[in-house]
Amino acid sequence: MGKKEKVYLYITLLLAVILVTKSLVLDEVRNLSGDEIKVKQFVERAVDEKYGGFLKNKGIVKYRIVDIKQVDTKGISTIEYYAQGNNQLVKDDIEGKYQAKVRGYFLHIIPYKEFKVATNNEK
Repeated sequence: MGKKEKVYLYITLLLAVILVTKSLVLDEVRNLSGDEIKVKQFVERAVDEKYGGFLKNKGIVKYRIVDIKQVDTKGISTIEYYAQGNNQLVKDDIEGKYQAKVRGYFLHIIPYKEFKVATNNEK
């Protein structure tokens, strides 16, 4: 193996380590406040219902919420989510409208899909 091939191999390995670190550690949304935690649970439930399938059930595909932001402060959004710990469906009202960015990962590390999920705003 020549010097050029070794350089390409090292660069490829470095980029693979960066991709794995980004996908497994950095992409998941963190440090959420009260309503954002509820929205995250709502989005996880919605994604499980809509995008649950063979690949997701076998663990080949994983969906992560990478961003949650409030897009409107007026009105009230009604959401349903499973309460932490007891798996009971909870219906709750939150202030404003939220939008979450969800990214799909093939084999837990290779991003292949990105979409947004929003709450319904009732005024």
